[in-house]
Amino acid sequence: MFLPALFPRSICRSLAIVWLFLLFLIYLYFRKPVPAGDVSFQGNAQSPCDALKGLEDVFVILRTGASEAPKKLPAHFTTTLRCVPHYAIYSDYEEDIEGHHVYNALDEVNPDIIASHPDFEYYRRLQEGGREAFTAQELAQWAAAKNTNGGRDSPGWRLDKWKFLPLAEKALHQRPDAKWYIFIESDTYMLWQTLLEWLSHFDSSKPHYMGMQMQIGDVVFAYGGGGFAVSNPALEKVVARRRENLKFYDDFTAAHWAGDCVLGKAMADAGVNLLWSFPTIAGDQPGDMDFNSTFGGQKKPWCYYAASYHHIPPAEYSRFYRFEQSWNKQNTFRLRHRDVFRSYVLPQLSSERLDWDNLSDVDESTANSFDDCRKACKSQPDCMQFSFSEQSCKTSTALKLGHQVPKDSAERVNSGWIIEKVKDYIERMDEICGGESWILP
Repeated sequence: MFLPALFPRSICRSLAIVWLFLLFLIYLYFRKPVPAGDVSFQGNAQSPCDALKGLEDVFVILRTGASEAPKKLPAHFTTTLRCVPHYAIYSDYEEDIEGHHVYNALDEVNPDIIASHPDFEYYRRLQEGGREAFTAQELAQWAAAKNTNGGRDSPGWRLDKWKFLPLAEKALHQRPDAKWYIFIESDTYMLWQTLLEWLSHFDSSKPHYMGMQMQIGDVVFAYGGGGFAVSNPALEKVVARRRENLKFYDDFTAAHWAGDCVLGKAMADAGVNLLWSFPTIAGDQPGDMDFNSTFGGQKKPWCYYAASYHHIPPAEYSRFYRFEQSWNKQNTFRLRHRDVFRSYVLPQLSSERLDWDNLSDVDESTANSFDDCRKACKSQPDCMQFSFSEQSCKTSTALKLGHQVPKDSAERVNSGWIIEKVKDYIERMDEICGGESWILP
């Protein structure tokens, strides 16, 4: 309170102005610059959704089932579906989940098939009694069902194949003016900004069917888990083909086990061939991905832009979403798979992780401890990682993150990576890349 007596009021004002000016200079010096080309994120007033130009031309169809919808859907509402203006969720059971309506994908299937086909026994019980129609023992048994060469042995999975062709018709009816239809599952993660840039290379007025290539028999089709894109003319073609041959495709579906293959068959019959889109569209989550994979020939994921991942657990969605948004704010170019490895996977690798399975797959019978397992891996020039569980050592030449193993699991697994080899791995992987970017015709 003695300041006015010591300094004139005009000097105080001048000192305050100088101090504020110095604070402003400090702010300018230390603040993180925003790339000039990434104007969509400048300023706090704009949402990440503002950067997704062209998303209004897309209709997203999310396919799920009653057994998983309450657990898996909520993660999408604040991540993958947050910015999507036009979407619909379809299941085998109509309901509302956290204020979002879930439609019945099967309500227009031939009533005779619903009433008599064994695949629909689960569906009939579900419609009559809801989830309470099933015992705890049944639900536990189905949840533990393993994948086989003929699909997963659970009634919900067997029913799922019947959804694909009806959803094609429902999507076209619900949003007939959409330029693109994106079909995803409840554990598919779409990187929308990347996907939209990829789609911009195609003429949506032409028939296009694009996704990660799979084959059963002589049918090549887009794998449903990775998500796939269908242009409006392509969807019109396959819907018309089905309408003209409804009994044929019902019989084909009944005799088959994979609905995405059924759709691929109808697409081919309609004259719409698949664009093999791996690795732009991928079938694994980042933690399970072999970034040096030779799936699909010479197109290794490391070099290409990433538009989708699959098998991401619900708890991982928000974390990966924050990572993606942070990347898009700081960069004017989109994420490649190698960027996901460097910035998302690599920070999680260490010399030892307890209760963790990094998916090493080569048995090493000579190692009887975690340290012996590490030594066995180090002694092999191309070994990148290892895991040890109950006197069992496994090594791998691939570099994968893997996943946590519950501490109460029957088999405890610990994993490790040879960190000094990772830098060389990254340099080798970078050397294989030329000018690869998008998967195009």
